[in-house]
Amino acid sequence: MALLTLIARASDGLALSASIQDEESGRNISDYQAQAKQIFRKLSPQSPTKCSIESNQLVFHYVIEEGICYLALCEHSYPPQLAFSYLENIHRDFSEQHGQDVHRAQRPYHFIEFGVEINRIKRGYVETQSRRASSSKLRGLNSELQGVQKIMFENIDAALQRGELVSALSDKAQKLSISSQRYRKEARYLNLRASLMAKIVVVVVVLFFLIFLRYWLF
Repeated sequence: MALLTLIARASDGLALSASIQDEESGRNISDYQAQAKQIFRKLSPQSPTKCSIESNQLVFHYVIEEGICYLALCEHSYPPQLAFSYLENIHRDFSEQHGQDVHRAQRPYHFIEFGVEINRIKRGYVETQSRRASSSKLRGLNSELQGVQKIMFENIDAALQRGELVSALSDKAQKLSISSQRYRKEARYLNLRASLMAKIVVVVVVLFFLIFLRYWLF
């Protein structure tokens, strides 16, 4: 089951809540917590809304719903269908309880009390996993989550590198936009200057012609 569950705001990576750690699990997941925060910071509008990311012997699964990222760290052997169903349940409860207040959160773990609810949902999925012998129930779950087959799957290094690439491309696009605006302004100035010079030339030619006529004819 999920060894770690985190909720964060997708726009800025601010952690909003987390599961209460089980001391009996015997795992040191501090490194994975740091990786999870890196994933949050790399999120962008181009990020997949459902993704599985390998990290050593474990897998991060996350979904992005209504601007919030729900992430779970699971064993490789844990079925992705159950992991994403678990995250969708957390999304429903969190959205119902705190959905209207998320944009107001200013400090990390503003909704830390929701960790109790995360652990309640997790216990329900632990019991579900223990009853997996019921293949019909699992088939029903697969039917509900048939879209999961299209989930993006990558490793942690590629995920973090992709985030850096998206950030770099965004910076380049912004610079190109600024350069384009500057070019348009310069082009307008040059066109205006050329038009003005053409009018001045016409006026000068007409004046010379009139002066010539005056002195030649009179």
